[in-house]
Amino acid sequence: MITVLLILYTLIAALLGYYLVSHQSKPFLTFDPTKTPAVRTIARYGGSLMLVVAVASAITIFVQSTAFIALTLASGCIIMMGVGLFLMSFMGES
Repeated sequence: MITVLLILYTLIAALLGYYLVSHQSKPFLTFDPTKTPAVRTIARYGGSLMLVVAVASAITIFVQSTAFIALTLASGCIIMMGVGLFLMSFMGES
């Protein structure tokens, strides 16, 4: 069962990472990276880190190390929390 959940987490992390990286130069949600360079930086680094987490998560599917699984899941959660908190500071700006 954990393998199925890890596959799902890998797909979600890869999708989020790809979405953030691909939206560095075009508006997404309520943010416009072309007007605010900090949003572009957040999208670049947050997306890149989530792609790294997706690769690490894909590796954990085959390794099945409990410590590595926990580290990968925790790092993904912390990265997305940071991206969300940073982007919240730009809410309402146009």
